[in-house]
Amino acid sequence: MITTLLAPPKKKTTVVPTIEVISNPVVNCEDSIHGNSNETTAENTSTNEGNEWFVPQNVPSDNALFSIDSPKYGFASKVSGALAAFEAAWTGEIIDLPLPDATPASERKCLREKHEFESFSEEHYMADLIQEEYLEAYIAFEPEWYKLLDTEISLDGTEKDILKELPNKEYLLDENEIQKVCCGMVDILFGNCYNYRVTMGDNTVESGWTINKLSSTLCWFQEFSNMEEVITACIRRSLCYPLYRNWNLSMKVFQDVKAVIRLGKKYIIKRFCEIHSLFNTSYEPRYILNQLYIKDYLIWLQQVPSSVIESLNSELDGINPKKLQMRLDLVELETAAYSVHEEDLVIENAVHGMVEQVADLKIDENDKEKYMYTMESKKFLNYVLRKHSTSSSDSSDTDSETESDSSSSSSSSSDSSLDSDDTDVKE
Repeated sequence: MITTLLAPPKKKTTVVPTIEVISNPVVNCEDSIHGNSNETTAENTSTNEGNEWFVPQNVPSDNALFSIDSPKYGFASKVSGALAAFEAAWTGEIIDLPLPDATPASERKCLREKHEFESFSEEHYMADLIQEEYLEAYIAFEPEWYKLLDTEISLDGTEKDILKELPNKEYLLDENEIQKVCCGMVDILFGNCYNYRVTMGDNTVESGWTINKLSSTLCWFQEFSNMEEVITACIRRSLCYPLYRNWNLSMKVFQDVKAVIRLGKKYIIKRFCEIHSLFNTSYEPRYILNQLYIKDYLIWLQQVPSSVIESLNSELDGINPKKLQMRLDLVELETAAYSVHEEDLVIENAVHGMVEQVADLKIDENDKEKYMYTMESKKFLNYVLRKHSTSSSDSSDTDSETESDSSSSSSSSSDSSLDSDDTDVKE
């Protein structure tokens, strides 16, 4: 561990007893009471005169008891009251949890799911479902972790500099706390893998927001003790907040997380170093999340046995997310979207067939009225076909408006042609 190696050597000191014998209980009580009463009084008086400034003068308030039971957050839920000095509007840019220092941990999940349900857009999800061809490049993209071997992983200079700045700390965690820390790690990695895939490895100014928003750990300070619950929360959030909300894309990101875990803790450290850099350079105050979570994860990952990380592989392989688990009515929405899309295709094919039929008509050009009517009909049908293909949702309104416009233009064209004929006759 770099942090441990850079720590200054500890000086060996001889431990001496610091117990001072004040009195001997064997001494005669009368001697201690009568013979030494004056000396004891004088000594106590002189001692108290020097230490009276260090003696607490106030009775402890009830706030001391409140701080013990106050809501916890941060790495392994070891922090409380850290955000009390910040304004809510300021922390609200990075944290969705209202009143983090007052909201109990038991209420965070319910509040998070309610916020996700309110933020979920059915129209956005169905649009990304039908127009999946725009996402094919991101789904087909192959990140670096599918090409790397664990023996090829190394830290670059920037990552080493980040690790050098970390303090030398030790964490005493029980099995339950280790499980929660691992769940939080997977939750944060999901956001990082999503960002890497949709940016194709080239981070943008929105990368910090994406990682922050997709992580329930960072955005809601939620603790997880079940890995399946973690993946469900990650996928739900990936369908509610980012620009691309597609089930197949989220499944790809889930596979990315498993691939990163398989490469071991050294590569996970690299991913967390990237998150640390993104948060430090973010326009919003995401450096707070570095202080609460990311730095501690970087220290802990250097200390944790590799067997702990390896045990997550089998746990993640046993998870098979279902659309019904998201509780967002995804199956019903997809059925409705495909039904409407099929109807649009039927209309589009019918209009296209009419265009071809009109094109095949043979009309004598000498009969100008029929000829002009046929040409205007072809223009109108082509216009309807173009409008229908570009905006299927507004096709009915567009077609009705276009029909009235084109019919009026057709009549005006016919009138103009008749006028020209009359002119020829007069001449």
